[in-house]
Amino acid sequence: MKVRRLEGLVCRWQPEGLQVGLPDRHQWVRVPPALFGLLDRAGEWTDLDALTDGLGPDTAAQADAALRKMVDLGILVTEEIETPVLWRYWGAVARRFHTDARDANYLVDSPERDAEASAIAADGAPPPVFKDYPGARVVMLPRAPLPLREPVESVLTSRRTHRRFSADPVSLDQLGTVLFYAFAPQRFLDGGVFGPQQARVSASAGGRHEVEAYLAVYAVEGVAPGLYHYSPRLHALELLRTDATRERVAELSYHQEASYQGAFTVFTTAVAGRLAWKYRHPRAYRLWMYDAGHYGQTFALVCTALGLGPFQTVAFPDTEVERYLGVDGEQEFAVYLLGAGVPERADLALPVDFAFPGPAAV
Repeated sequence: MKVRRLEGLVCRWQPEGLQVGLPDRHQWVRVPPALFGLLDRAGEWTDLDALTDGLGPDTAAQADAALRKMVDLGILVTEEIETPVLWRYWGAVARRFHTDARDANYLVDSPERDAEASAIAADGAPPPVFKDYPGARVVMLPRAPLPLREPVESVLTSRRTHRRFSADPVSLDQLGTVLFYAFAPQRFLDGGVFGPQQARVSASAGGRHEVEAYLAVYAVEGVAPGLYHYSPRLHALELLRTDATRERVAELSYHQEASYQGAFTVFTTAVAGRLAWKYRHPRAYRLWMYDAGHYGQTFALVCTALGLGPFQTVAFPDTEVERYLGVDGEQEFAVYLLGAGVPERADLALPVDFAFPGPAAV
């Protein structure tokens, strides 16, 4: 029988030894060092018996039994197994994460829920829910947001991703309104053992609201150009650096013009500890992705209601953006780039440079 090691096995070292993740199963098995050597020899199609050549009779018998068990587990394969297209493109690590992040037990309506919550709360205080930069120069934003009087159906059907902007500046009231609805708490709720929780327009896993916003301002009335952190606690901009030029942001966004040709750019990050403190399983890694998307859509809808054109992208070099923002990339990392400005043509049903397809294309 010819066998081959399954392509893309993921291994990990645990205190009890080396473990291999079973393909598409939320399970790991320990592989002793001797068997790991046999697996190493099975990178190409090989007769199963040949893998035990050179071993003593007793050892060979044990190794043969173990190898056949690995065939049963899918670690060794006996015929060519075609890797699904997505995992060919995304790789073995993504496949392993997808498997390990499935079917987490959230203990909903379970008698264990209260005990689990109490254990988390007893494990130490949660990370701060707000991030501030003490000593930074502050630009206070208007406390009263602009009224959003566009009918909701008009806002929903008008929301488009814009890529061409006029040179007109955005007003301070417009910027303050966007940030208020997209990133500020609207009220606070009693989270029980988890402490006070924020209620924002955007949904957030467990009310943790791990998303932070950093603004590169180019053309906002009453705000000097620069890189700012938005403080939802103060509803204010905290100045971090003055070199927030369009040219610099172009370098951080692969020169996607819409990333830096509006009136301002928002880099959002995730403060991972806010989530990890409450959600302690691999599936929670998905949650900041959902939350970043919720924030991005709220941002786009508020911009649309104000007559601004929103833009969003995830195409940026993470490490360079994080270095520019002054975050470590581990505890806090870049997740989404948002931008907005006055559209070049606000009276069109489509953004500039787009057209409706003809009937044949549809």
